[in-house]
Amino acid sequence: MRPGVTERLGLGPDTCSARNPRLVYGRMTGWGQTGPLAHAAGHDLTYIAITGVLHGLGQTADRPQFPINLLGDFGGGSTFLVIGVLSALLRARMTGQGQVVDAAIIDGTSYLDLMTAGLRASGRHSLLRGRNMLDGGVPYYRLYRTLDDRWVAVGALEPQFFRTLVDRLGVADIIPAQDEVERHGEMESIFEATFASRTMADWTARFEGTDACVAPVLTPVEAAQHTHLRARNTHIVIDDVTQPAPAPRFSGTPTAMPTAPRKSSADRVLARWTAKSVQP
Repeated sequence: MRPGVTERLGLGPDTCSARNPRLVYGRMTGWGQTGPLAHAAGHDLTYIAITGVLHGLGQTADRPQFPINLLGDFGGGSTFLVIGVLSALLRARMTGQGQVVDAAIIDGTSYLDLMTAGLRASGRHSLLRGRNMLDGGVPYYRLYRTLDDRWVAVGALEPQFFRTLVDRLGVADIIPAQDEVERHGEMESIFEATFASRTMADWTARFEGTDACVAPVLTPVEAAQHTHLRARNTHIVIDDVTQPAPAPRFSGTPTAMPTAPRKSSADRVLARWTAKSVQP
């Protein structure tokens, strides 16, 4: 909701906190509660665009690429709201005083970019896409197409992982040194040709369990069946629907298996809430 909606409904933070000073009141918007755009419409894509973060996403120089709504809505928005509410709850428990948590997607998304901002400030990150260590600018941190038109992800940043990578690829005797930046084009060509010579399944079997930092790019359906994710019960099945299990995991208070939602009309839900709100 845009700023001011809960106030118009008589459920604003001042009204609620007057009844319970310990209350932690969480608010999440795209633009935040204040500022020139506070009341403007928006979506994940427009929020991350104005933060400057979208500009650097992707590996192609000619245009940015956006990661559905994982970065803004869930990363910069919901995650920071949860962190804020939990932090405020701890303070309320210690002091007896609640507060309002203003979680704006633009704020959280900007903060997620803090590491990159630091790299830029030190001259180690370019504004040009596909030119940096973590955006495909080096051949040993990149995606490669396989013989069956699938993909593998290569993340061999550290020297010891790079050595394992080239040994397993069988190109250790022809590959340039990892830090020979002027020969990275040659290295990329060797990697492209080598990965294209076998299927994704072949490379998965060759690299799995090693320190080469190579993994297959799986579909969500394939991921749910991966041996490691299955061993950890990373996915669960509820009413024949496969879905991610709750995270993180707690040693003292394990999360119970979620149940399927019960069908109920809005009137019945509101009636239950009203009944609870008037109880002493």
